[in-house]
Amino acid sequence: MSSLVELRPDRRLLDYDFEGYKLNLQALPHYTYDLSAPVDKVYPDEIQYSFIHAKLFALHNHLVLDYWDYSFNYYYVDKQQQVRYITFENGSKKFHSNVVYDVPAHEERRSGHFNLCLAFPSPNLALVSDGTGYLHIVDTGSRTQPISKYKPWQTLESSLVLGEGKYFIIVDARLLENDSIETLHCLLQSVEQNESHFNSILTWITFDNNGQGWKQTTIRQVQGKGIVHYAAIETSCTALYIASDHIFKFTSDSETEIKEEVKDAPRTIIYTWLQTTEDITVTLKLESNFDRKLLIVSVTPLLIKVSYAGKVFIDGRLKHKVDSELTTWNVQENGQVDILLTKSESMLWDEIITGGDRNGEQIMDASLVEEVHRRLAHLCSETEVTTDQTVPGLATQDLEECDVASEEDTVLVRLDAATHKVTHRAPLSVHQFLFSIRIETQEVPVLALRHDVDACIWQPYAQLINSETWPVKHQGTLSAFGYVQSSKQNRKFVTCPPNFSYSVVCEASKHIFIYQNGSNSDCQLRKRTGGAMKNVKVGQQHVFNIDKYGEVLGINATNEYLFILTETKLIAIEIQ
Repeated sequence: MSSLVELRPDRRLLDYDFEGYKLNLQALPHYTYDLSAPVDKVYPDEIQYSFIHAKLFALHNHLVLDYWDYSFNYYYVDKQQQVRYITFENGSKKFHSNVVYDVPAHEERRSGHFNLCLAFPSPNLALVSDGTGYLHIVDTGSRTQPISKYKPWQTLESSLVLGEGKYFIIVDARLLENDSIETLHCLLQSVEQNESHFNSILTWITFDNNGQGWKQTTIRQVQGKGIVHYAAIETSCTALYIASDHIFKFTSDSETEIKEEVKDAPRTIIYTWLQTTEDITVTLKLESNFDRKLLIVSVTPLLIKVSYAGKVFIDGRLKHKVDSELTTWNVQENGQVDILLTKSESMLWDEIITGGDRNGEQIMDASLVEEVHRRLAHLCSETEVTTDQTVPGLATQDLEECDVASEEDTVLVRLDAATHKVTHRAPLSVHQFLFSIRIETQEVPVLALRHDVDACIWQPYAQLINSETWPVKHQGTLSAFGYVQSSKQNRKFVTCPPNFSYSVVCEASKHIFIYQNGSNSDCQLRKRTGGAMKNVKVGQQHVFNIDKYGEVLGINATNEYLFILTETKLIAIEIQ
């Protein structure tokens, strides 16, 4: 059974005094560069009409940052199917460009093809997908040297990895070294149609290099319906992370046989349990003409046993501690018994008995969502919230239309490669998925999730060795961004820099909205609290008009600049 991961924000990273953003009409400095050749862009055709296709094409980021180089070094693919390198000098504010790679074959575009993709799994390797089914492993050499000394990249291996007529994009790539053998892990996404719907296919391919060249060794496939909001290879390369609205399962593995799940024999449920973050209610039913004196309820901090006239309803070790002195139970006239267990720690349990109990079944309650929402609510209360006070709740009937999350059943899971099973899951039902970015070169991308009006940044780390723990850490917060982004119905790209100092909502062809989190010390607004006047924290909102430059095809936010790629230009917007 998979473990439940609760995403509980670090209160130290939440700013309860933040009130919102004030429009700043001062123009931001920006620098433009005319591309030597236009950006290559592929549009979906008549057979690529699903919502999955629409999202893969519309949200494809054509501006690729080299995370292994700490300079402003970017890459894009032009219409001649050449990889072009552009660097921006912070001091002189000048751009420099060069062609570094010519994609092999230049196959003519046909129905079903995807955009070309570029990824950097290491400081001297690149992966290139030409959108026609070929995956190229490329030796880039050192990418940190000056542009004048940059040497053309060399193709090391080219292969039709999924077979003829199978097209894909690159989602993630990672290189591991062990005993003088390099192993390259590639995660690809494709789309397949069956009789009733389209499926998203994630293919995990590995290549080994023992000094004699790259050879494909294993191929695994994970399949599910609908959109993949987030997918990454765990840093240890032993699992996949997937956030989606539907269940994804391993369908093939060339290395380990996928064992079919043995269907359990029908079970008889003799009790149910319902939980909040504070307590658990166990419910069972006694036989007719029952005698209350024959009911025995025994609860210690870690053990529970409930029996009636020798019949045991529940007996085992509790998953976590309870306050046994607060245990109460009630027997109704119809024989229904309700036992209330008070948790020692405020948290959600993934099971009531350690190891599970076939005699019991958990009942999900819609009020649990309201309970979680209440615990995270801030900034929307009528009274000031401090770290020493209980945060008032926010009634769902008071929410505006833009507050409603579109991903109602999104779940982030960890799929283990060895067992082919979900080991951990983090429900995102009340946390709308906003975007993902990479803030650490060696780690998987972070997820930005809406928590009430804020956006919290979560970094998944590899499962701890010799432990069942999957650490997903709260790294930062974009104050009030969860609210403001939801009102931008024409948003195309949403992002932020690695230091979370500002956030961005980018439309396709009109405006770019930039929200700086830093407070304005000169703000004249005041907040009346307990009869006293108090300064309030207000961020800055900037609006950049992009319409004269054409459609936005790529975006990347650094701590100092926001880079925007259109078909013919690269713009660097300085964030002051």
